[in-house]
Amino acid sequence: MTRRMQTSTFHAITIAISDKLILSKKNSLSPIPPTSLRYTILLGIIAGLPALSIDLSAPTLSILPFALETTVFAAGLTLSLFVLGFGIGQFVGGRASDRFGRRPVLLCALIIYILAGLCCSFAISGGALATFRLIQGAGAGACSVQAYAMVQDLFTGEVARRKQSYVSIVLTVMPMLAPALGAALIVLAGWRSVHLSLAIGGALLLTVVTFHLSETRRPPARPQTTGLGFAASRQMLRDSGFRRISLVNALSYAAIFAYIAGAPVVVSQLGYSSTVYAAMFASTAAALSAGAFMNAGLVRRFNSRGLVWPALLIQAGANVCLVGAALALPTLGPWLLLPPLLIGCFVRGIISPNLVYLAISSHREQAGLAAALVGLAQLVAASASSALLARLLEPFGAVSVALTMATLSVTGIILWTTTRLGRVVAARS
Repeated sequence: MTRRMQTSTFHAITIAISDKLILSKKNSLSPIPPTSLRYTILLGIIAGLPALSIDLSAPTLSILPFALETTVFAAGLTLSLFVLGFGIGQFVGGRASDRFGRRPVLLCALIIYILAGLCCSFAISGGALATFRLIQGAGAGACSVQAYAMVQDLFTGEVARRKQSYVSIVLTVMPMLAPALGAALIVLAGWRSVHLSLAIGGALLLTVVTFHLSETRRPPARPQTTGLGFAASRQMLRDSGFRRISLVNALSYAAIFAYIAGAPVVVSQLGYSSTVYAAMFASTAAALSAGAFMNAGLVRRFNSRGLVWPALLIQAGANVCLVGAALALPTLGPWLLLPPLLIGCFVRGIISPNLVYLAISSHREQAGLAAALVGLAQLVAASASSALLARLLEPFGAVSVALTMATLSVTGIILWTTTRLGRVVAARS
């Protein structure tokens, strides 16, 4: 009898402890309200992780050949492979989150990002650093795509468009501060401290996500297809509306990327200091943020399509004016380039949130994959524009940058308006 009582008492204690552990585990998660400013900032940081990782480490590129006794080519690969990993991570992470949920994929991606960052900080050769940067890029890409999918999971209509705009503001502000912070870290503690700081930042983000971010993905109405997602991607790309929106967004983004890639070389060719470039970069980044902020107010009165076409038209017009300003550079200073640049960047802050919303909202049940394809389209267009620019930049200087930007943005507005006009004519006939 005593033995039975002891056994039953032991079972009772075990059950009580188990219940307490389960309850404490449930109570340990105190989600941040999705409508709060903290949630928006968190999504912006998650979305901006790749940009932060690139811009913070950019000042190390000139140091690596000497620090690791490697070639300039190997140092450049650390950036190229990060971007490659970013593209792979977007696709894999977006596809996986549609099947398994945003939160578990985000947690796994952050762990990969942290471990790769630690390995980068201890790398002893250029090849090792480039390999770890590839893995780090994959982790960052898988993280960033979740932010866009989570907006679609939680919000619809005007609220989703406003939230997307605010996320874009945070996403834009981070790269403004990153290069200066990276340069300061190098001076204070060497180039390895940059990658260590990224790993520490990832660990802090992992802590916040673990304890304060709940799952946003709702159970899909239809069972998700298995496989790597190539078949689902082909099916999504058969949607002409999604394909057109993604392409127009990619062309608009590539126009801004051509400026980012070419401006440092142009400023150097003209004999101006890096301070001039830093001032121009900060001004244009502020213009992007201002455009996204204004868009958050405009969406209360206008739908996304009504905002996109005039913004695309203004961007194309500003970049055409930029060509004229670039041709006048021999007699006038580089500050002549600033007004059209500011206008083009400002309207890009309006274009991006609306096109991203339009593309992903049309495939809400596969928001992760849709966000990944939108991001991959941007990446491919940016790579193509930078490759073209690399061939034209040395012989033609600022004119080649302006001409590339104008060509891309004019192509975007033509693609958008001709399709739009075609629909209007078809509806009236």
